[in-house]
Amino acid sequence: MPIKQLRDHLHKREHEAFLSAFKTPSLLALASGDNYVKALGGEALCLLLEEEAEPPEHLLSGYEALLLDGALLVPCSVVLDLATRLQSKALKLLGERLRLLENRLSRAQPREPVRSARTENLKGPIIEVRRFVQSTFMEFTPRTAAETLGMRKSIFRSEQERAFLKALSLRFPALLALPNYPLDQVAELSSLRKPLGEKVWSYGKHCRIDALLVLPDEGSPVAAFELDSSYHDQPKIRLRDEMKDAIFRLLGMPFFRLRIQSPHSATSDEWYAILTDEVVPRLDLGQRLFCRATSFG
Repeated sequence: MPIKQLRDHLHKREHEAFLSAFKTPSLLALASGDNYVKALGGEALCLLLEEEAEPPEHLLSGYEALLLDGALLVPCSVVLDLATRLQSKALKLLGERLRLLENRLSRAQPREPVRSARTENLKGPIIEVRRFVQSTFMEFTPRTAAETLGMRKSIFRSEQERAFLKALSLRFPALLALPNYPLDQVAELSSLRKPLGEKVWSYGKHCRIDALLVLPDEGSPVAAFELDSSYHDQPKIRLRDEMKDAIFRLLGMPFFRLRIQSPHSATSDEWYAILTDEVVPRLDLGQRLFCRATSFG
């Protein structure tokens, strides 16, 4: 894997090997349309200039050719530094053009510094970060025995659940959204056996909630959600739904049943709109969000 080899050379500061690998036809072709590869090459140039007071001229000339070919992404200051070292007029012109472009972009999107009491009281020097290259490595690996035998699976039982949980997390970012959560983790069922009756209590011990909103620090439940469909119109399933409704009525906890026309093709944006229209007006978080000591049994 050529990109992995580049990262290995960069990590070991093997500048000769990095430049030789980067200049191969396959990687040059990849860099022509991949900004990540260009940024990786630019990071190698920056490290070379920082770590060595007088880098070998053949390395500098190699990076000059790559810059002029548009195969690297670096700040204008680095291009101008290299132009000074090599006395290159072509690089100086390129650096000036990049500086004009950076100034134009900074004027188009001005950013005001954020000041707060916390930042005003900081002690010690402020470190300016000049560059940042994010490296993500993905590779194909053989499936484990657990995956092959079906012992490991997704926590989502359907695409509808996955899209809904994403929308729930986006709509209530201050709360924690959990999928397929056991009801016995939400309710103290041992205390509800008598008021619920044996049949409903027995069902509650084994049922799950499609989605749950909780306070992140305490884990205290705020609201529960059930995603309905035509499947829930069956008499047997309707009876289970009635038992679940009875449990939540006794808990006095907001419980929302949501149904849309095309559940299997609903997007996160559609669920987000439904949460905004149907759930937010009926969910009073101002009264619900209180602080209490968390107890563990």
